[in-house]
Amino acid sequence: MRRFAIAGVVLMFAIVGGATVALSALTSEDRPANATVSTFEPRVAVGNQSEDPYPDSDGVATCNDQGPMPGNAGLSGSLVVERPLRDDGPPEPSFRVNVSVDDGALVETRTVTLSTGGSERLVLFRIADRPPSLDGGDTVPVRATVTTENTTVATASRTVEVTERDVPCADEN
Repeated sequence: MRRFAIAGVVLMFAIVGGATVALSALTSEDRPANATVSTFEPRVAVGNQSEDPYPDSDGVATCNDQGPMPGNAGLSGSLVVERPLRDDGPPEPSFRVNVSVDDGALVETRTVTLSTGGSERLVLFRIADRPPSLDGGDTVPVRATVTTENTTVATASRTVEVTERDVPCADEN
């Protein structure tokens, strides 16, 4: 009789333990991978609004220059996204990195895949028509958002001064 009692107690613990593990497996959510923005160095520039960006040149430029042309705006700089070494999310998830200037006046979007402990340096380069909201000398917010599986896992914000270019290649005239 004592054997049946001990066997019954052991069987009861096995059933309760198994049910607990099964319930835990059914109710646990798969957590998305984690990431951080370790470096965020954005720059924003606008080209001047001059009617004639190349005075005395008949529209021909023979120099190398950087920055947006007149009537355009540009986002440049760099961003580093890192995945923690002890992250318990999926092995190689896809992350969407969105960088927005002045709440969407200029947007750059990239997708990266990171293994645990990995990192990726993104070189930002986006040129677009100059939005009316961006002027040289203004201070604007630039925000980076990292998402995976429709979940935001990291953000970074900077406030930068918008630089305005004068005449392209002005230093070489």
